[in-house]
Amino acid sequence: MQRRTLVCFLLGLMALPGCSKDPATPDYWAAQLDAAKRPSERVRVVDTLRSSGKLNKSFLPLLQSELAKEKSPEEKGALARALGDIKDPSSVPALSDALDLQAGDGATSRMNSAIAQTLGSIGDARAVPALLKLLKSKDDYVRIDAIQALGSLKATEAVPALMELALDDASSPQVNRRAVAALGDIGDARAVPVLLKALYKQRGTQNFASEASFSLYQVGKPAVAALLKVVQGEDSDLIAWARPRDVDGAVLMVQATGVLKDFVAPEAEPVLLKKLSFQNPDMQMQWYGRMFAANGLGRLRAAAAVQPLMAMVEENDPAPRAEFTRDLVLVGNREALPALLKAATKGIWSARVFAAAAVSMLGDDREKAAFDKLAAAEPALAASECKQYGCATSATEVAAQRAKVFAVYRAPLEAAGTCKQDLTCWVGKLKDPSAPVRQRAALEIGRSGHAEFATTLAQAMDEADAETRIAIIQGLSWLVKSGTAAAMALQDSLPKLEQRLADDKGKQDYLAASDALRRLVVDIRRRNA
Repeated sequence: MQRRTLVCFLLGLMALPGCSKDPATPDYWAAQLDAAKRPSERVRVVDTLRSSGKLNKSFLPLLQSELAKEKSPEEKGALARALGDIKDPSSVPALSDALDLQAGDGATSRMNSAIAQTLGSIGDARAVPALLKLLKSKDDYVRIDAIQALGSLKATEAVPALMELALDDASSPQVNRRAVAALGDIGDARAVPVLLKALYKQRGTQNFASEASFSLYQVGKPAVAALLKVVQGEDSDLIAWARPRDVDGAVLMVQATGVLKDFVAPEAEPVLLKKLSFQNPDMQMQWYGRMFAANGLGRLRAAAAVQPLMAMVEENDPAPRAEFTRDLVLVGNREALPALLKAATKGIWSARVFAAAAVSMLGDDREKAAFDKLAAAEPALAASECKQYGCATSATEVAAQRAKVFAVYRAPLEAAGTCKQDLTCWVGKLKDPSAPVRQRAALEIGRSGHAEFATTLAQAMDEADAETRIAIIQGLSWLVKSGTAAAMALQDSLPKLEQRLADDKGKQDYLAASDALRRLVVDIRRRNA
């Protein structure tokens, strides 16, 4: 080896065969590997190749050959990462053969993880048998990488093993969590009973409700049917599983309703309507059950929900009043306006304001006089509240702050008076300085059912205001669920939407928007499948 390298150095550009000085050629890097004495040096050569910008498919024979003959797990890991940069299916056999399922040292585990990650990134189904073997590794990181790879490959063969891992108390919570997520990526209906249990499973302070909820959404229609059984108290298997874990029927119902509402499934409407009157000794539990049901009906734009919700918007508690008024806005029926105007005069400010905001999102210039009357009455109400409950500042200052709120919410009424049913006008309002106007514009476009505006609405996804972004996603969701045309139009927007998700990862302000956007991406892909 040393002699060949020396000869190459002396002959320079004259170059014997296999002695290329061009770093763009595999021969050059083969010589570098030959010259390296220790595994750590060979790892550095491979890492340098990866960062050189020269790596391409012409290097596959070299890398695959080195992987087949190399014994060092450190170098095999480096070679696997290099092959992962190229992502060529021809590497799958060599990568699968390079796995070491016997040794349990750290270097071997890191190598197995690198191979699992690369097999997942290549996306070739021939990798599934090797990845299934890695599920038995004693190293959690290796198992997690194998689980993620199987999920990305949508490996239905892995479903039974992943179902077991999802609920396995002998595995770490991280393994449980990844298995739940992978079952959603695969989308096999067989996983639904396990995913339902994962909604309620607790490991110390950790739970898996978020992952299980999204995974059920990815499965789709089979999950809707199963959730309806839970909401109606008819899933005997889940009830039997929950009983020794101290999860009572009310918790099962409420949490399942919270997941069901995301699906916007027409078959859920009768069940959700009944849950608007859900009763429970725990008032907080009762409110959650009713609020989840109301939200599902709002997203469904269920006309049958208008009357019962109108009767609920005077609730004294600000949280349920906020939800019920918001859901009447989603339904979009002007029939609710008298009840909302009345609710805007009842209760404390933190409850009244939601009803006033709802009036601004449903009404138009016909409601401006009534809205202005609400604003005019607010100074006296502010003074009364400050006298009764106390205020941090003077009643005059409190009234002035509330007047600003009314001014903000008057803008959507004015916009509605201008645009009426003109969607082109509403598209222009997506760039309005007022966030409530932008929110209303997004909802008006979404409710219209006009798929030709889907891409225009998607272009507003970089909206900084979190509530407005949620309204944009809701509008897009309605368009996508109304037919395939919007989903087809949004196909080219998927990279931008996925980048938005990546950019917002970990940002608490956009947590709700990101959850909604993830589901929208699923809907677009499902419609285009």
